[in-house]
Amino acid sequence: MIASAWEAVLYGGALGALFGWLSRLALKKALNSSDKVFYAVYGAGLFARLALVVAAVCLLRHERYIIVVAFAAALIIVQMLFEVFP
Repeated sequence: MIASAWEAVLYGGALGALFGWLSRLALKKALNSSDKVFYAVYGAGLFARLALVVAAVCLLRHERYIIVVAFAAALIIVQMLFEVFP
């Protein structure tokens, strides 16, 4: 599936960028809403990001550990960067 750790970092970063951007877009739309709506969007985004990491690790469970760790680390870091910084 994924041949090297660098390829895992590339794919994890790309997926993290996509989900970070989508999360930021959803939070930006909910920012001027009531607290209930904002916290519902925030909580749903948190669970969606957790589900993404769990699904990715489950799909990569037959790969070497360095590939799984590189993919997950790149996914989490890039996702956080795209969500926090414009």
